[in-house]
Formats: sequence, C-alpha cells, structure tokens
Amino acid sequence: MFEKNEIIVWDAGEIIYRVGDKSEEAYLIVEGSAELFTDDGLRLNQIGVNEILGETSILLGTNRTVTAAASAVGAKAKRIPRQYFSDLSNRDKVAAALMRKTQYRLIDSNRQSNALGLELDTISRLLGQLSDLLDSRDPVVVELHQRLAEIKKTLTIVRHLAAYPTTGTHQQSESETADEFG
Repeated sequence: MFEKNEIIVWDAGEIIYRVGDKSEEAYLIVEGSAELFTDDGLRLNQIGVNEILGETSILLGTNRTVTAAASAVGAKAKRIPRQYFSDLSNRDKVAAALMRKTQYRLIDSNRQSNALGLELDTISRLLGQLSDLLDSRDPVVVELHQRLAEIKKTLTIVRHLAAYPTTGTHQQSESETADEFG
C-alpha cells in the first residue's frame, strides 16, 4: 500500500484489512476493485468503482467484520474518515438508523452465506468423491458432475485468508499480499 495525492493504492491481492482489525476509516474505490471475505475465507463480494468498503464497522462502532483484499487488478481509493460518518449520523438520525439497520442485516446475511458456503463446499466435495464410484455414462451422474462443476465455479473459499488470527492485533506490512500466505 502506498498513498499518492490523497489516493491509496493497493497492488493486486494486497490485504486492505482483516476481520477483527480496528476500524478508523472507510474507502471509496476510484479505480480497480476489492474483494471481501469472511473469516473462514468465503468470498462474499467484489466492490468496484464508486462503491464503499469498510463502512460497516465504522457505522456500528465495531472491529472489521470481513477481510478486504485488492482484486487481481489492484485497487485505488480515497479515505473516508470516521468523522464523516459521525457528522452524517448527527445531521440525520433517521438516515443513521436506516444505515445501521442495513449494516446489521448485511452482517447477518454474511454469516448465513458463510455457513451455507462452507456446507455447500463440504457437500460438493463428498458428492464428488461419491460420483467417482458411479457409472460415468449414467445421465444422472453426468448431470451431477455438471452441477458440481457449476458450484465450484461460483463458490470461492480462499483458505489461506482463514489461517490468520482475527484478534484485531494484526499489523499489515507494506508489502503484504494474499498470495504470500498460500
């Protein structure tokens, strides 16, 4: 990560923040994108140009709830300080309540996605092992293989992201990238 002319630049795969890290600011993506992962490494989403990441923990006054990493094309962003969100909340209590409620729903959805993703990963692996024992010419087995292939395309779990502590004590080095942990 480096900063130039008020723009923060992350190289491809570089960790922006981790689950449990203290939150001081959010980021508005101005170029590239970032990917969000659960503490188990399930890829939740990709955040692109003119989208914000890191706002949940700011709005709720918590530590980071997901891990963010620059995507394969890297990311550039502007900092959005905590004070911006405080000022916004103080100006409009209804909007503040709406934003908090939306963030709680997002966290709940992320938890459910994580649980379902991990279960689907396990079921997919077990079905893959079982289908290898079946007649590969059987139309049902062919369909099973096709559906397993589709699941594997959409379900991304980056296990090395889950291997790191989520205590909030992690200090990122300037050159730290997700690829270094494989």
